Amino acid sequence: MGPARQALRAATRESHERLDKAAVLQPLVRPDITAGQYARALGVLYGFNAPVERALGEASGAARLALLREDLQVLGIDPDALPEMAGLPPLDSAPARLAARYVLDGSAHGGRAMLPGITRALGYDARRGARFLASDGLDMAGAWKALMLRLEEELADPAALAAACAAAAGLFAALEMWTAEQWRKERRG
Repeated sequence: MGPARQALRAATRESHERLDKAAVLQPLVRPDITAGQYARALGVLYGFNAPVERALGEASGAARLALLREDLQVLGIDPDALPEMAGLPPLDSAPARLAARYVLDGSAHGGRAMLPGITRALGYDARRGARFLASDGLDMAGAWKALMLRLEEELADPAALAAACAAAAGLFAALEMWTAEQWRKERRG
């Protein structure tokens, strides 16, 4: 693992650990997840991913977001009716955009790890209902490898690396706030 990836990982470690325990997302790794919990988690993830992907404007991200939209529709949810997170951290520099891609593509790895449990519990798989988690039809391994090379090349400058770390930490913090806010709204009913 190169120094840029190590720095990004360190900058987001604490938030990542808290997000793993977030009430609205935690059912994704439980064997007793319900269809309702799955739908809520995907809805919350859509509310974060959609504005970030739009801000980045990249074809690869649009393709993965399309998979999430399809999964939501399979679950009977209109993605256009879902709330989306406002107040993204600025993604107005190359290091910040690279950090955002690191955050989003890193989550794709987590999604693939969750897929077998979702398939066992709910029957959704890479063909129907869990295409987003599977990154169906996308070469995420190749994209991740290419991204790791870009991180090391483009973030070799300490100022660029600092900007990327700040952006990644800001996105994780925004996702933490978003998930907590959505959980509170759900609890209030």
